[in-house]
Amino acid sequence: MGHIYVSLTISNMAGSRSKDVQALADTGATLTVIPERIARELELAEVSTESVETGAGELELVRSAARITIDRKQSVQDVLISDFIDRVLLGVVTLEAMALSLDPLTGKLKERRLLLYIGAKGSRLKTEG
Repeated sequence: MGHIYVSLTISNMAGSRSKDVQALADTGATLTVIPERIARELELAEVSTESVETGAGELELVRSAARITIDRKQSVQDVLISDFIDRVLLGVVTLEAMALSLDPLTGKLKERRLLLYIGAKGSRLKTEG
């Protein structure tokens, strides 16, 4: 399977700044990663610092939040901000939260259903009313 690129829009939480980008879908990345220059442009606020494992070893990256829009789907997502990665990496948590997966045959995203675990022994959902 080759690389899969996805057109998406990243916005700050207020929705006052946004940027259209071509992101590389990366199922090896837990969270979506945004280059520092784009994070500054969008005025993304720092939430915390996270220790992350990479092929180059352990690194400390800033954690933030952003609105991610793919086609007509939008989701608020935790993101990591990197001063050494030069492109947006679309992480697996963002894909799963937006009910999307990668189709290796077409090289595109495909819609899927969100999962909900109810429990064992034939549990029934209780409804109000």
